[in-house]
Parts: sequence; C-alpha cells; structure tokens
Amino acid sequence: MSALEFEPAFPLALVIGAAIIAGLIAVVSIIRSPASAPFRLAALAALIGLLLNPQIRIAERTPLDDIAIIISDESASNSLDGRNDATREAASAIERKLAALGGVEIIRTAVGGDEETRLGDAISAAVNDNPRARLAGVFVVTDGQSTDRLATERLNAAAPIHILTTGRPGEIDRKVTLTKSPRYGIVKEGAEISFRIDDLGPDEKPLSNRGDAIVTLRVDGEEVLRQPVPVGTEASFTAPLPHPGKTVIELEASAAENELTQKNNIAVLPIAAIRDRLRVLLISGEPHAGERVWRNLLKSDPAIDLVHFTILRPIEKAQSDNALERELALIEFPQDELFIEKLTEFDLVIFDRYTYRGVLNSYHFDNLARYVEGGGAVLVSSGPEFNGYLSLAARRNFSFILPAMPTGAEVDQPFRPKLTDIGKIHPVTAGLPEEDYWGRWLRVMPTAKRSGETLMTGAGDHPLLILDRVAEGRVGLIQSDHVWLWARGFDGGGPHAELLRRIAHWLMKEPDLEEEQLSLSEKAGALIVDRRTISQETPTATLTMPGGETSELTFNKVRSGVFEARLPDAPRGLYRAQSGDLFAIGTIGLAAPPEFENVVSTSMKLAPAAAATGGGVYRLRDTAGVAIPEIRRISPRAAERAGAGWAGLVARNAFRTDQVSDRPAASPWIWLLGLAGSLAGAWLVEGRGGRLTRRS
Repeated sequence: MSALEFEPAFPLALVIGAAIIAGLIAVVSIIRSPASAPFRLAALAALIGLLLNPQIRIAERTPLDDIAIIISDESASNSLDGRNDATREAASAIERKLAALGGVEIIRTAVGGDEETRLGDAISAAVNDNPRARLAGVFVVTDGQSTDRLATERLNAAAPIHILTTGRPGEIDRKVTLTKSPRYGIVKEGAEISFRIDDLGPDEKPLSNRGDAIVTLRVDGEEVLRQPVPVGTEASFTAPLPHPGKTVIELEASAAENELTQKNNIAVLPIAAIRDRLRVLLISGEPHAGERVWRNLLKSDPAIDLVHFTILRPIEKAQSDNALERELALIEFPQDELFIEKLTEFDLVIFDRYTYRGVLNSYHFDNLARYVEGGGAVLVSSGPEFNGYLSLAARRNFSFILPAMPTGAEVDQPFRPKLTDIGKIHPVTAGLPEEDYWGRWLRVMPTAKRSGETLMTGAGDHPLLILDRVAEGRVGLIQSDHVWLWARGFDGGGPHAELLRRIAHWLMKEPDLEEEQLSLSEKAGALIVDRRTISQETPTATLTMPGGETSELTFNKVRSGVFEARLPDAPRGLYRAQSGDLFAIGTIGLAAPPEFENVVSTSMKLAPAAAATGGGVYRLRDTAGVAIPEIRRISPRAAERAGAGWAGLVARNAFRTDQVSDRPAASPWIWLLGLAGSLAGAWLVEGRGGRLTRRS
C-alpha cells in the first residue's frame, strides 16, 4: 500500500509564506502579461513542490485474524443437572464453527466459582484485555447466574456479546430466604425470624399454586418445630434462645419434586444470645470479714445487678428483746417476694455463711430447689455454720441439691489451696495465675462429696470447691469462708477476683467456661474439630459432611482435656458435628454461598450486555439435546448482528504494518529544472511579445 506524504525542508509556516509571496508575484505578472501565465503558474507549482518535498510512502501490511472469545462457565451452579456437560459440548461446537469460517483467532477462557460467579468481571476482562480493533465477538456459555454487575458502558460496542444459557426448559428450584434475620438476641426472650419459601422457574420467575412445604426448625441441632408453610408467602416464628453465647438456628424446607438442588433449601443463622442484665441475689447470713469481698466483686461488674441482704440479728436475740421477725434486718426482709414471686428473675443466688434463723421457711427452700432444677444457679459459700442443725445442709427440701454434706466441725489449720487433676483442666480453675505462690487459708469445712466435680482441695485433702449440675440448673459449694485472705494479700494473696468471677459465670452458664465443648473452625482449607472435656475417656464425635454423608472422627490429644481432629482439604460447605449432647456447626468457605442462592438458569442478568452490543440470547438445551446457533460473518456496518438461530461475527479487517519505506516523488533537480524552465519560458514569451510590439 502506498500513499503520498510531505516532508518540507523548511518550517511549514515559512513554506506557506514563501508560496503566498510567490503567488502574489505570479498574479501581478499574469495581469501584466497574460500570455506568460501558464509558465508562471508552472514555476509557482515547481517552487511549492521543491519546498514541500513530497514523498511516496510504501507500507507492507499483513492481514490479522479476527478474535473470537469463548467464555465457559465452570461455576458450581453450572454443574447442576448436566449443565457442565452441555457447556463443554457447546463451547467445542462453537469453536469448530468459528474455525470453519477461517481467519479467526479463537480464545477460550473459563470462569469458576464455588461460592460466587463473577461473570461480569470475566466478560469485562475478555473485552478490554484483547485488541479492540480485532475483537469480532464474544460467546458466553453459562447458566446466567452472576453475582456481580456487568458495567455495560465499558464494553466494546463494535463486538457483539452472545449469551448462550445452559438450563433446561421447565426446570424448577425451591429456595429459603430469610427476610428478617437478627444476629443478636436476649436470652430466654427469643428472636423473631421471618422467612419465605419460593419455587422458581426459568429466568427466576416465581411459580404459583405450589401448595405447602414442610419446614423443620432446629436449634443447636435439636429439632424444635416441624409444620407446613405455604410456598410463596412470608412466615415468621420466634426462635428460642435458651442459653448465652452462640445459638445456631437451622431452617430447612422439604424438597420440591425434580428441583435442581437442595443446598438452598436450608438457611443457617447463628445468633449471639446475650443476657440483658445479670441479676444476682446475695444473702449474707451474718456480718463477717469476707462479706465485703463478695459485694465488691459483684458491684464492680457493670453487667450485674446486685440485690444484697445481710441478716444482722440472730433469732435468739430477737426473742430475748421481743423484736418482731421483720426487724431482723435494717429493712423488712421481702422473703416472699424474693423467693416466691421473683426468684426466677435472678440468674444466681448466693448464700454467704447463711444460717437458718426462721427468716426463710420450708416453702421458700422448696421453691429454691425447684428454681435450680428448672435452670437456676445457687452458690453456697460456707463457714462453721455449715455444720449443725441450723445449716443449709439440714434443710431436707433443699439439701438434696447440694453436692456434699458436712461431716464434722471446721478444721482450723493453715493450708494452701490445691487444684485437683480435674481442676487443672476445668475452665473455671485451669490457668489461674501463680498457683505455686498462692497464699494460705486458715479454715476448711470437712464434707462428704455426693456428686459433682471437686476442683480444689484444702487441709487434709478435704474438698474446697465443688461444682455440680442438678437437672437443668447448677450448684456450687465453697467449703471455706477465708477467700477474703487472698483479697487482703495475706501470705502473698491469690487470684480471688478471677476465681470467684469464673465460678459465678460458670454457674450462670457462660459458654467459654463450659468444661464440655465442641467447636468447628477452618484453618488453611482444613476443617478443625476441637473437643474439650474433663472425662478420662477419649471423646468420639460424628461428622456430617456437606453432601449428607457421615463419618466418625478420630481425635488426637493436644493436652490434658483438649483433643483435636483435622480434616485436610475439606470440601466447601456446611459441616455438623455431634458428640454426645454437644452439637456444633462449622463451614469451609461461606455457610450460605451466593453461588447457590439462585440456581435456575436465567438470561436476565446478562441480557443488558447482549443488548448494548447487538448480540443475541439463546437457550442451548431443548428436548433434542444441545442446539448451537449458526455463526455468520457480518460487515461492521451491518444493522443486525444476531437473529433467530444465528449469531454474527464482525469482520474487522484488521492488519499489522510490517515495514514502511519512503522515496521522493521527484528529484529536487527536477523541481529546479521545472522552475527554471518555466521562468525561461515566461521570459521568452514576454520578451518576444515586446519585440513584436516594437516592430509593429
């Protein structure tokens, strides 16, 4: 290919100025002597040609193939119902048809996603990362489910984008959508959760008249509700929050006939259950040195509402001075209100050196025992009063919930509290600081343990701290009233605040202090199952995989009381583990990945890309198999780029310039000779004309 170019030897402004001056001179000369006008014009042209220095530019070009891009969707949703096979077959067929056209460079790429499919990014990259002048068309084979938005303004409008969907006609899928899903709730108040069950057809169109679906509600793996719910309508329920910490709510709808997948039939919602306020009732039987320790500890916690009563006058003193029973305290003791009407409002009841003095009667103690069995908590911190007929242990309708009974008078002997083997691994006492340097206590009450776990011992290996479960509730027993010695720093002191805080919060069912725990977590693609126990036996657990299959876990001991099972390269999805009464849920990746939120094939999300570039939208699968549209090569100026049964590929006619050479259109000597000859001719004409005039 050749073209004429100019390479002036002088600045273009100077050349233009010279041409203007020469042109004016030529005009004047033509007016004065019209006969020499052709020669003067020729001289002017020769001068301009000499100054502009015209060159003939010869370019050697190589035609380039048009670029066609095939994008295959290899996401998890496009693997359902044989879509992956249809995708591979369609992509290969499109490649063969493009190759048959000739002059087409075919680029195949794939976009995957176990948790989400970013088709918008893939299409934008395909369009913008390839030479725009060569891009002739883009073919996207997909189910149409994309989790990102395609920016149509960034597309190359000269290249049509054709969307080929892989779904079958008439496919359906059922999904559960949480419309109201709180992440936090108040213990025992429940959480209001709303949801909707939808049956969707192609292009995500809701199906009508689908009847009811059976909905199962599970809380921490335990089924609490099963009932039919109309499909297509919103429903709600109140999920119970029986304990503080994480509560896992599972909502599962029964499968629809011939639906694509059941992975989106379940919604998992972890709710952090918290106590609004911790209410503690502290009853001190008599003033003593350790009473202030309890009060200071409980008042220092802003999350605790403390109600504290101290009985100042013993019953025998009241009888000697004719005092009324209600006068046994500075204010009238509301025993009926506290231990009958409002007892269940308290999270913990503490008896600090309490002695029976007739203030509480048998009915109160009976109600207190039922409170514990129903889920309440009682802590008894005892001293010498624990032994004898006025002891709490002597109250028959209450003593049966106590983990130990007194066996004699107090032992007044200095000792350093020691952790038992169980105490060294129990979360309440494990890891208490500076165990080897704890100060001495001076008194312990001897008891015979009946139940529970002994975490600390005192003089003569008598139980010092016992924790026990009674039905749904918990009971703690501290067999000494000398914990205040640690608070005063006697003999070096000790971690009194941390110990008492842990005891109180274990009694109030703080999840982090549970001695039996099961948890699932992810680390570097592996599923980690942690099991904490105070049992001497190696624990076992059953793991339910994302696909529904189960396996028995083999735990390895990490340290005393802590075991671990590891599942490397675990498949993505939701896992459930069961170990006795313990239940835990964990995930590899997202618990509810967007990839499976919607799985029916649709063209609605990518149709704007096809419309913006003149491409077409086609359904690949029908009853006969996979149907590929005809591919036609079209002109860049074609009004239509796609139609029923055919897809256009724009002929871009792009080329690559391999070499460019220049040669003068004429030698400078030719321009000079032409200039000189033209001026000579004009001179001869004008001179001859003058002689002829004089002769005449």
